[in-house]
Amino acid sequence: DDDPLLRSLRGESRDEGRKEGHAAGLAEGRAKMVRRILSSRGLEVSAGFPADAPGFAESSEEEAVAAALACDDEEDFRRRIR
Repeated sequence: DDDPLLRSLRGESRDEGRKEGHAAGLAEGRAKMVRRILSSRGLEVSAGFPADAPGFAESSEEEAVAAALACDDEEDFRRRIR
């Protein structure tokens, strides 16, 4: 703990972990929101949806909501979110 380089590297690692955790938390919240929107519209989805949809992790909240409100089914959502 007395080594400045190791202390710095540990700090950077902790910061990266926090950022990744924050991003994962946001994606998880966005996934729950999309599932609720689709459920309220009477659309059924698979167990891993939408987190397993290509492009979902990179999408914004606005894009995810727009796709969830406009899609006809899970496959349509996947096409819209890419």
